[in-house]
Amino acid sequence: MNPNLNSEIIAVIAITNDDIISQFNEGAETLLGYSASEMIGLKKTVSFFLKEEFENFKNDIRSRYKEENLDLSPYKILAQHNGNDSREWTVIKKDGTTFIAHSTLTPLKNENGEHNGYIRILRNITNQKKIERDLLRKNHILNKAEKLTKIGSWQWNTTNDDVTFSNNLYTIFEIDLSETLTFDTYLSFVHPEDKEIVDISIAKSMTDNLFHDLLHRIITTSGKIKTVQIFGEVISDNGGQVIEFMGTCQDVTEQRMAEIKFKGLLESAPDAMVIVTDQGKIQLINKQAEKLFGYPSAELVDKPVELLLPKRYTNSHSTHRELFFKLPKTRKMGEGKELYAITKKGIEIPIQISLSPLKTEEGLLVSAAIRDITIQKKAEKKILEANGGLEVLAHKLTTKNIQLADFVHITSHNLRAPVSNLNSLLDFYKDAETEDEKIILFEKFEKVINHLTTTLNTLIEALKTKEESSKKVEILTFSEILNKTKEILSCQILNTNTKITSDFTEIPNITYNSVYLESIFLNLVSNAIKYKSEDRAPEIFIKTTIENGVQKLKFKDNGLGINLERHGHKIFGLNKVFHRHPDAKGVGLFMTKVQIESMGGKISVKSKVDVGSTFSINFNQKNE
Repeated sequence: MNPNLNSEIIAVIAITNDDIISQFNEGAETLLGYSASEMIGLKKTVSFFLKEEFENFKNDIRSRYKEENLDLSPYKILAQHNGNDSREWTVIKKDGTTFIAHSTLTPLKNENGEHNGYIRILRNITNQKKIERDLLRKNHILNKAEKLTKIGSWQWNTTNDDVTFSNNLYTIFEIDLSETLTFDTYLSFVHPEDKEIVDISIAKSMTDNLFHDLLHRIITTSGKIKTVQIFGEVISDNGGQVIEFMGTCQDVTEQRMAEIKFKGLLESAPDAMVIVTDQGKIQLINKQAEKLFGYPSAELVDKPVELLLPKRYTNSHSTHRELFFKLPKTRKMGEGKELYAITKKGIEIPIQISLSPLKTEEGLLVSAAIRDITIQKKAEKKILEANGGLEVLAHKLTTKNIQLADFVHITSHNLRAPVSNLNSLLDFYKDAETEDEKIILFEKFEKVINHLTTTLNTLIEALKTKEESSKKVEILTFSEILNKTKEILSCQILNTNTKITSDFTEIPNITYNSVYLESIFLNLVSNAIKYKSEDRAPEIFIKTTIENGVQKLKFKDNGLGINLERHGHKIFGLNKVFHRHPDAKGVGLFMTKVQIESMGGKISVKSKVDVGSTFSINFNQKNE
């Protein structure tokens, strides 16, 4: 039978004082599947209720009327207090299937006022419960979707000035859910510098009967500045008067910051930058491009990029552009060929172009970095005419400069940790209340200073030696290197309650460069502490293993983790940072990779955001 029809059927069941069924109407027969002859005088209502629900019913009645006699039935308790009971039950039908019913139980009295039984009325509410569950599930999904997308919905009844926010919009504005909202409430959060924009836009929407999308800043209850994007619709009455606005509000702070950062990077680029669509239409240029080509930005936006090329290139360029979008990758354009651009005045200039694909929500764009190489061309001609020995000297100077730059990075990074530790120990020393504490801290000062002195002497000595001698190797014990690292970082470890465990049983020693191995430990341990989770104390596990004959060293932490899909390609790059930490310099992992690879090894990482990271080092076979 259709469950919607069952919901209209009422089962009326009368029972005696002993819970024996005395009446069983046609509706009860239909809902439960029993005939009246099967039930009357033979069965109790408990026969078609779940035992655990019946126990809950008994306990509820006893608790409601504070009945301490456990032998007294719940029916008699209701009769004594002339009470009734209304609740939901799971009803078991004759065929073993179940449905959810709403039940009302009422004691009956005869004409003399004596209690002579009870009447129970059942109605099938299974379909109603399913609808309620579906609504709850859909609301739950909607709330989740709003949180994930940082979107909330809103309504503004302009007649009574009543404003309604979705739950997530309360979260975005940091408003208590119990607060009554009006349009002035919303306005009070608008950034003072954006109030005029909002007022003009709302007034225009009222006049035009068309909502004008808004992008503006708000200041939340806690003082945070956010950027929100508001879309909406206008609802009017039959007379054309606006009676309601409704729409969505999205927190686009991160996107806005990224956009500002992107534009800032674009303007700070030393080269002329031109952003082009797959149709060859110019979307954006920077000041350097305006200066190079002599066009203001407004004259180039949505114009074909071929406008910047000599006519002899225009026919072939569209073909090259289509090929690039089919297989987009960062590369130089026209490598090995001489390329030219043309200015607004018609002057041709030799250029060098680097193309990079740029994925956006609107589709794939190409970023072209264009450099005027007029001076470079002249310089190349002079270089070709110069003595060959000058090229050799220039190469040597370049190599030395790279080595010196690398040494500066290593020196500054290796000295930062102990110096930072000294500053922290000094703070602890100032706050020490007893002489014993000061003595302990002073001992730590001595250890850190000794390590700092050793590092300085080692680095100075390394600078004096030749390249090959700087890679001098010796037998090192992993546990000793770890203990030295703990001493250098003792303050950070103590301050963050960091737990460091290790297992060097499989490979206790290794033949390696001591400066490099100490630097590797210092970088990876200090990074694990620096990028710890706010929700838990740092835990670091260090282990040596042999896998397929290769000696390995692994550092595992429970920190913030790294989004490898987004940052994996640049994780070991110089000056690359992946978290907003004030001390993040993007040097440590670069140094570590350079040091490991210079010894013939490799480093890799596995990471999951908010779970942690595992760095694996494969040592070179010849150094094992």
